[in-house]
Amino acid sequence: MELRGPIIDAVWASDGSWPDDLRILPDGGADLIWTGDALVVAGPDRAARMVRRPPSMPPACGVRFLPGAARLAFGWSGEALVDTTVPAAEVLGERAADDLTRRLAGAPPDGRPRLLAGWAVSDRRSRDHRDPVVAHVARTLRADPSRRVAELAGEVGYSERQLRRRVQTEVGYPPKLLARILRLRRAVEIAGADPAVSLADTAAAAGYVDQAHLGHEVAALADTTPAMLLHR
Repeated sequence: MELRGPIIDAVWASDGSWPDDLRILPDGGADLIWTGDALVVAGPDRAARMVRRPPSMPPACGVRFLPGAARLAFGWSGEALVDTTVPAAEVLGERAADDLTRRLAGAPPDGRPRLLAGWAVSDRRSRDHRDPVVAHVARTLRADPSRRVAELAGEVGYSERQLRRRVQTEVGYPPKLLARILRLRRAVEIAGADPAVSLADTAAAAGYVDQAHLGHEVAALADTTPAMLLHR
């Protein structure tokens, strides 16, 4: 869904027709999610998690923020939110969460994603004021997940240890794990764009050493096989 903002990675919507077991892959960002009857904040995940579809699943939608944008979006660091899903009131405060919840509940389903996106570009979220070092690392690793931490540290004038600490605080995990997650995301995008591409070619295009490397990372981060994850 093409609703964009300075710190928005994506705006998504679901009509409720999820599979019985949904595998949610890590992507480096935090989400604000309307589940159909509640507003929640999902922090950055370090690995995939399985979500069991409830018997009745209403249409849902959400905004995914760029890596390192949790503090701008919610006032909390990525590290404070990592691997958590909490009621939005715990993060935004009851008044702000209740106001947004009422607006979402009263909006038509097809208007809710735009409403969430509007919130995501209001006030302090109207410009990309992420930590500039973290924003540089996130952009660089998204373009080329094979970049080494030592190289990135040199570019910003930090030691490797300083850079790891700063990125972990703002994103929720250190740059090496962020690179692994972004590389996996790239593999999923490549496979989704061309159903005919082989696993070996997907691995090469995504920046893995070889198909075995892809298999190892899919097992570690998604707890499945490349064939299952990429539908090959």
